[in-house]
Amino acid sequence: MENGKYFRRLSVIFLLPLVLMFFDACGLDDYPVIYPIPQSQIYPEMNNRADVYVPTDNSGNLVFRNFVIFYRIYVSTHAELSPSPVNFSAINPLLAQDYNAFRPYIDSDTLVNVNMHDLFTRRGYWYLATDGGYGIESTLDSGVIGRILEFSFETHQNPLLRIGSSEYVLWRTNDSGRFSPRPNRLFINTDELRDRENLIPQINADVVDRAGIAAEERNFTYVAMYIVAVGMHPTTYAAIYSTPSLIHVFMLPDAF
Repeated sequence: MENGKYFRRLSVIFLLPLVLMFFDACGLDDYPVIYPIPQSQIYPEMNNRADVYVPTDNSGNLVFRNFVIFYRIYVSTHAELSPSPVNFSAINPLLAQDYNAFRPYIDSDTLVNVNMHDLFTRRGYWYLATDGGYGIESTLDSGVIGRILEFSFETHQNPLLRIGSSEYVLWRTNDSGRFSPRPNRLFINTDELRDRENLIPQINADVVDRAGIAAEERNFTYVAMYIVAVGMHPTTYAAIYSTPSLIHVFMLPDAF
């Protein structure tokens, strides 16, 4: 009996290092990490500007690929000079609901390695595009690390992104031709953009209505934008994501 206990203990002593080596080989302690843009590094101004300071955390990170921006447009009756979480519900209750769904992930140290594509698209968010409707990934690659992204939704111009001396007009998506935004793909406040008849999956799928308002009250539109870092797992080649940060809720300028 004593001999049996001795051999069982001996087996544990020899097997334990092998088990630890197995878990180490599986990379459980080395899951790839990409870093978000901290919310404290984003500076919104009024309802038409925001500066995003991209930190250098991902510099030299072989897993990092680029940043993406998720957006959704909200119809409103309310002109808000300085949009913030305290007045999101006044702008559009769905804006507040969406923000509350994303808020636990912002600057979180525990809710990491979450599939942000699924999180945002399930709530009706889309990928922002730039000039000509191209994806913004090539614009927001490693070349923007350590730089400032300047978003401008000022009047009498098409909303745009400035990076140094370069300017990029911001475009709505058409989901590779699966819907046809009206009146066009620019972030401009128009009757066609707000028209309830156009708020269907085949046309303005990226715009959400505000319930219970009359046609004459539907005068404003806002866009919420969140930025996420994206990388690629070196062995599985699956996309991995940072936690999100809210860039701002911009009021779309009127047609000019």
